[in-house]
Amino acid sequence: MRDLYAVLGVSPNASPEEIKRAYRRLAREYHPDLNRGDREAEARFKEIARAYEILSDPQKRRRYDLYGDVELTAADRGFADFVSPFGDLFDMFFGRGRREREWAPQRGSDITWRLTLTLEEAFYGAEKVIEVPCHRECASCGGSGLQEGFDLDLCPACGGEGRMTSSRRTAFGTFTSTTTCRRCGGRGGINTHPCQACGGEGSVYETERVELKVPAGVDDGDRLRVSGKGEAGSRGGPPGDLFVVMEIEPHPYFERRGEDLFGRIKVSVAEAVLGSELEVELLDGKEKIKVPPGTQPGHIFVLRNRGMPSLRGGRRGDLYLELVVEIPEKLNHEEKRLFRELARLHSHNGRERSCLVPRERG
Repeated sequence: MRDLYAVLGVSPNASPEEIKRAYRRLAREYHPDLNRGDREAEARFKEIARAYEILSDPQKRRRYDLYGDVELTAADRGFADFVSPFGDLFDMFFGRGRREREWAPQRGSDITWRLTLTLEEAFYGAEKVIEVPCHRECASCGGSGLQEGFDLDLCPACGGEGRMTSSRRTAFGTFTSTTTCRRCGGRGGINTHPCQACGGEGSVYETERVELKVPAGVDDGDRLRVSGKGEAGSRGGPPGDLFVVMEIEPHPYFERRGEDLFGRIKVSVAEAVLGSELEVELLDGKEKIKVPPGTQPGHIFVLRNRGMPSLRGGRRGDLYLELVVEIPEKLNHEEKRLFRELARLHSHNGRERSCLVPRERG
């Protein structure tokens, strides 16, 4: 067995308070709830707990100092171990182990924050600074809630057990019930010297500036995780995480569907009939588009690899542009004359013609 003082990292002359503080610090670090699946941490925690169990008891510590290793007897462990080989489990669920588990370090809650971006910011990526109000571990007490140099006082109601046991006699026998101590809330101790900075809470409410690097290609609902920027943990536990949820503002000209973009371009009747060349302003520059003569309204121009970038890398999405033919609502006298002449030329010599459009055959 390793030297118990070395296990806790204290000297053989350490006071009971120094032993207690060392145990609490190490127990927080190696507690199984904070190191799930880590067998080495679990074994270390058991070693720490055994060292504290011996060194925190004056009689056991004296025997250890005199003879070295101490084998705990049934009298040391109590009646539960004497009558059953599963005394450690009994102690865990009904005694000190349960209280330690209830008051073990707890991880802080996660925070969800919504960040609004323009389509251009989603296209290129962006660097943002957000201010998140949250609880942070008190710097004055390190999250303990205690004034420096003080520790919890033994709860006078439960004697440090963290639970209250009561018995009552009935016609069917004596019933015993165990409840959490209301005075200390199951902690076994009372904070009579709270930290002045946080009032004994162990955390303070403040606004923290968080710098974010938003990658190119993010979409509505995408989440960016920032580790350790959530709510402060309790009883020395680690903080939670910050999850930033992206919200993309509607764009005046483009609609996004996945990694593809959709927009519309308009031409006059004459440009649609005679053909034209348009210069279109895209998210990443300008592009010239040739409209062939006789192009019909609703025609889709496809620009490959000109849509949104992919978060996974590789090629971009495509850009789809629908042609809209602008019909003038008001014409001057000369324009009306020219359109009448155009209508006459296309009247097919006055022959009647159907205005129905034949269905396309698939």
